[in-house]
This record gives sequence, structure tokens and C-alpha cells, in this order.
Amino acid sequence: MLTLMAPFASPVAADVLSCQMGDKTEITFEIDRDQFIDPIDAAEPTQRKITIVTAGAATFPAEPFIIAGMRGFYADGLGGSSVMFTVAPDGSATYSNARSGEKLTGICKDQ
Repeated sequence: MLTLMAPFASPVAADVLSCQMGDKTEITFEIDRDQFIDPIDAAEPTQRKITIVTAGAATFPAEPFIIAGMRGFYADGLGGSSVMFTVAPDGSATYSNARSGEKLTGICKDQ
């Protein structure tokens, strides 16, 4: 008798956020929550968490974070920028560039 077994798969645990900022820029990004799971073996090297952000016509890599109910990303070096993007549990969002002093607010929705 031939028995086929499907590989075990964990459910996809990703947050996809779509944001509209006050200057009409649309920002979208995804946070794969599986990136935040502790390694199975302590000998595993630390892996960098990554998300791809689309902001208007620009696309760039960033480091996502989840702190309590706050989600967002950090990106450094984009044309001399140092960007922090945070989304509060109520969906309110803040974009800030520490180097230029630019700050925008908006609203995000989970997709």
C-alpha cells in the first residue's frame, strides 16, 4: 500500500498593512510574524528581519518590528535618511526621518 504524506506546514502569520499618509503618499508593507520566533537551536546564527516597503513610487527594504501593540519598520541610509514608521493599535501612523526632520501622520488598515 502506498501512503503519501503531505509535508507539515505552519500557517502563514503575516500582517499586511496599507497606509494613507497626510500628503497622499500610500505606504504598504508586510510583517511576517514567523521572523520573530526564537530559533530552534541556540547555535543558529541571528537572522536579520526584513520587509519590503512600497512608499509611493519607491520600494526599499526595511527592518520590521512589533512592540506590544505597535508595529512598524526602520530603514537607514535611503538617500541619507533614517526613517522610523510606527503604526499604533488604532491604525494611526507616524513617519519620521530623523536626519531631515520630516514628519508625516496618516492611517493604516490591515489587509
